Amino acid sequence: MNLTITDVAQQRLDTLVGEQMREQGKAIRVFMQQGGCGCSGPRFGMGLDDAAAEDSIVEFGTLKFIVDPTSATQLEDASIDYIQDVMQEGFQITAPNAEAGGACGCGGGAH
Repeated sequence: MNLTITDVAQQRLDTLVGEQMREQGKAIRVFMQQGGCGCSGPRFGMGLDDAAAEDSIVEFGTLKFIVDPTSATQLEDASIDYIQDVMQEGFQITAPNAEAGGACGCGGGAH
């Protein structure tokens, strides 16, 4: 699993959840969000979780990231950044290998 994180995002995550993560033995799960497809492709999220046997694990300094096998295919070569400007502030996951689908929505059309 190839995942990268910018220095800014790494510092921000360590500030927000680093201590809690280490105290509780948790990792940061990066995942494809349920119902996360649309015109712009899949959406991703992050949260603290316990690692499962089938998860991929990627470590950056004191931060440990885990990704389930289904999300791993979408997140291969993804990058995590922290954006802060006048229009937005927050983490941004860019996944160049995520399947956009070429149309709005996910799944079947009209039946």
